[in-house]
Amino acid sequence: MESNETAFVGVDVGGTHTDAMVRSGDRFARGKAFTSYDDFARGVVEAIEVAGQDLGIELPELLSRTKLVVNGTTVVTNAITEMRGAVVGVIFTAGFKDTLRIGGGPRISDVDDHVQVNMPTIVDRRNLREVQGRIDYAGREVVPLDVGGVVAAATELVEERGVTAIAVCFMNSYAAPAHELAAEAAIAAKYPDLFITPSHRVGSKRGESARWTTAVLNCFVHEHAGVFLESLSGQLEKSGLRGKLAFFQGLGGAIDIEWAKKFPLALMGAGPAGGAIGAQRLAKELGEPRILLGDMGGTSFETGVLHDGSVHIETGARFGRFATSLNLVDVTSVGAGGGSIASVSDRGVPQVGPHSAGSTPGPAVYGKGGTEPTVTDAVVVMGMLDPGNYLGGRVQLRPDLAETAIEQQFGRHFGWTAEDAAAAIYDLVVVNMANAVREVSVEKGYDPREFLFVSYGGTLPLFAAEIAKSLDITRVLIPADSSVFSAQGLLNAEHKVRVERTVDWILADPSGRAHVNAVTEELVENALATMGTQGFDRESVTIERTADMRFAGQVSGLPMSLPDRPMEEADIPALADDFLAKYRETFGAGTEWKGVPPMLAEISVTAIARVDRPDGPAVGEGETVAAQPTPEGTRAVRLPGASGRTETPIYRDDRFGAGAAISGPAIIQAVDTTIYVPSGFSANRDAAQHIWLSKETK
Repeated sequence: MESNETAFVGVDVGGTHTDAMVRSGDRFARGKAFTSYDDFARGVVEAIEVAGQDLGIELPELLSRTKLVVNGTTVVTNAITEMRGAVVGVIFTAGFKDTLRIGGGPRISDVDDHVQVNMPTIVDRRNLREVQGRIDYAGREVVPLDVGGVVAAATELVEERGVTAIAVCFMNSYAAPAHELAAEAAIAAKYPDLFITPSHRVGSKRGESARWTTAVLNCFVHEHAGVFLESLSGQLEKSGLRGKLAFFQGLGGAIDIEWAKKFPLALMGAGPAGGAIGAQRLAKELGEPRILLGDMGGTSFETGVLHDGSVHIETGARFGRFATSLNLVDVTSVGAGGGSIASVSDRGVPQVGPHSAGSTPGPAVYGKGGTEPTVTDAVVVMGMLDPGNYLGGRVQLRPDLAETAIEQQFGRHFGWTAEDAAAAIYDLVVVNMANAVREVSVEKGYDPREFLFVSYGGTLPLFAAEIAKSLDITRVLIPADSSVFSAQGLLNAEHKVRVERTVDWILADPSGRAHVNAVTEELVENALATMGTQGFDRESVTIERTADMRFAGQVSGLPMSLPDRPMEEADIPALADDFLAKYRETFGAGTEWKGVPPMLAEISVTAIARVDRPDGPAVGEGETVAAQPTPEGTRAVRLPGASGRTETPIYRDDRFGAGAAISGPAIIQAVDTTIYVPSGFSANRDAAQHIWLSKETK
């Protein structure tokens, strides 16, 4: 490495692989390692080391010149998915300790009665306490807080129940947090090392159940997150890191380690958010306003919509059965990854996912002790994946073990051969992913045929064209470095903090404007102060103001942009008109509530800052070449939809240059991914090294 080369690193910890994208000066390299579940940090360091080897740089030298490492982790998501977390206690306003159990009700909008089950229990009922004290909806104290009762409750929870974290959940704390702050101070005075989450810190808007659930989940995940944060920080520092370590949020921006320790739940959904942010940047570069994104790795498939180049933020995001007050990049996830397990349900129905073999023991084909058939096993048995080229040959796959697992654990039930069963697994996972894409497009009023399908992750290029065919999508883009695309999104991450407040301003009442402006400016100051604690001065921070608007009486609303200044009287009619127009566009002409005034329900302020880094050339820039690629050979492949094997041309990715074009069926093999080009599609590589799969016209 040249002495003047500064490095930046993005690392995405997935369910099976940990991906790294490294920039050193104007050079880029990617690295993959198996996710290490006993210590996630070890896999992160290994992935960075693999990328460094590609650059010809030893790990200590690379890290010594690294200015910023941004990590996206699944540790928080895994803790909630597996329901393994800290022993949590909760102190409630008197009379409300059953809110978590009954809030939202046990029923969900699913026609399958087998999934209509009660809410998961995240807090033992014996760990709930109530105290006297009450704030009303307007933030006025109705009943003084019993501070002594708070201390007594905390003492019981810690010393008798053994809790390691306490969530403080008081009514209307979004309107006035004084009681929660007093309770936090009293508990911390007696137990200074105890993890405490007052609910207003994780959600300052109306909605007790969602806010309290968020506070409890934040406590629930703090131990697993804390171990990972400390381990990664320590291992990177020991390995030579002298720069800054930041962590990506599901909101779509980075935070420093101290903020992550206080609010670990913010790290939920970080990987999918990194991919979405990367897709947004790519859409802008390509001038593509409508994008369907897809990300398939080892454990799951995520998909979402970018309309007019914007990433949609879901307010009050749900995670499984839990309704929270989190704001997350809006993506839908299904259990359809390379490690997703194929099985037969209790009713004899073949299915793939949601359970995954992960990286340990992993698919049977890894030879690490896994015996259950997975999607990766299926594509190896079909001949679509070269067992000698996995991770550039660093891992030798065992097709014999894959055949045995598929035949014995899946195919035998239906009288299928291993190859037929593998083809069925492939078809099933395509259907699952296509249905997820329909959910985010057709079910929300978008026609997928009008979108470009941007497909990334180590596994999706094998399936992307088949998903497109089932949805009649004619264009698929496999980005350069698609196998580490989410890590690439992290590499370019901005730092971000979002704060919000319920205001309930009926626009027809002009007297409310002054209050809304005052609240907004208070939020701006809070956001700037928080960014200041993370090392950013005011001049380097950009502020975005948005509002959640709805008709008075509605429960949910639509996000609307606000001026980057205090609102003036002249802004009010324009804001109302813009809301009505967006409402009609979203829900259809004539759907607005006639005679009901628009209401600005919540104000949100987002502070954004970027660590200085040179722009440099785009990843994979190159000259267009005229030479057509030559296959390195053929392989007998059980193509999707076929009844037997077909001799299929195999192309090497590093010899598939810019300007090259081929027609399917064909397979393009890279070091860390494989692209399937079906019959009826062509593959073209552009000057930026992206591969375009296009439906051929007859």
